[in-house]
Amino acid sequence: MKLGDTITADPCMLCGKIERTVVGTVGRGLKPLTTVLCNGCGLVSHDPLPTKAELDAFYTSDYRKNYKGILKPKAKHSLRAQRSAALRAVRLKALIQPGSRVLDIGASSGEYVYMMGKLGFNACGVEPNDGYRHFGMVTYDIEVTNPKLEPEAFGAGIFDLITLNHVFEHLADPLDALTCFRRWLAPGGLLFIEVPNIEGVQKQRGNLFHYAHVWNFSPATLRATLSRAGFEPINSPQCNGTSLVFKASSNPAPSHTESLSNLATKLRHQLLEDQSPATYFVSGAPFRRRWQRLLRNLDEITTTSRFESLRKMADATLKQAQHAARLETSSQKASVHQPSHQQTLTS
Repeated sequence: MKLGDTITADPCMLCGKIERTVVGTVGRGLKPLTTVLCNGCGLVSHDPLPTKAELDAFYTSDYRKNYKGILKPKAKHSLRAQRSAALRAVRLKALIQPGSRVLDIGASSGEYVYMMGKLGFNACGVEPNDGYRHFGMVTYDIEVTNPKLEPEAFGAGIFDLITLNHVFEHLADPLDALTCFRRWLAPGGLLFIEVPNIEGVQKQRGNLFHYAHVWNFSPATLRATLSRAGFEPINSPQCNGTSLVFKASSNPAPSHTESLSNLATKLRHQLLEDQSPATYFVSGAPFRRRWQRLLRNLDEITTTSRFESLRKMADATLKQAQHAARLETSSQKASVHQPSHQQTLTS
């Protein structure tokens, strides 16, 4: 099997078509991994798809070891997670009421759960990896459990916000999971999902796909997947690209995947031609990535050395994110109320 081959597979979860194009033959670490694109709608996934049992075993013990090479986070990993969690917490807090109950799926080492608690919400998490789950519970004194993603894992209608940050692409059956989330959400509850965007991505081919990412979404295929499960994105600045906030639709409409055929053609060209080694090298991306990584490493060494504990570093990171958000809000308000040049001349 080689790049560009056309094969048949099980019906696509979005459009039901069986024809696929092979867009990847190796995964991260140059391990054999067949990745295919649905010619009907552009959804990208593994072939064959791993079973739920296989993924459960992988995430319980092997994922963190394979992905990070460690069983619990280093200080620099905690800092990265804290910064991401702080931005997410500050971004989403305005969408729910104080004291709302929040569930974080794939809580990792618990930074987001901790920060939502600091902001006054009743937050808990789900994390399948034993090492990271225990690390988060001990470090941040938070509630993180490991139930299976089944409808009866939690009661009906109890969460005001469910979040999945770079987790949805890891699930064996996204549609089944969405059925669970819909049951667990309270009336008017919100679902936040952020996944990597396969559309326009620019990476070295050997790092483009890996086993942990069963699904590779574009903005259109992510919305179509949620639409099939009865969710619609809310009209909010928090909705953009593949970082979206959804609510359960009162009148679920069928997902119209016919319009995605052009996306399939576009992605096929991107993944087979624009991702060639020569194109990637000429783009300058390898050099930019190395420079950015160097700057990030220096910043992480400097920052982590200033704090005596991860919890104090998390508190400082959250305060910094809140301060940045207030400055941005003030700037936006000033821009709205500032008179235009024409108004100034004629006043």
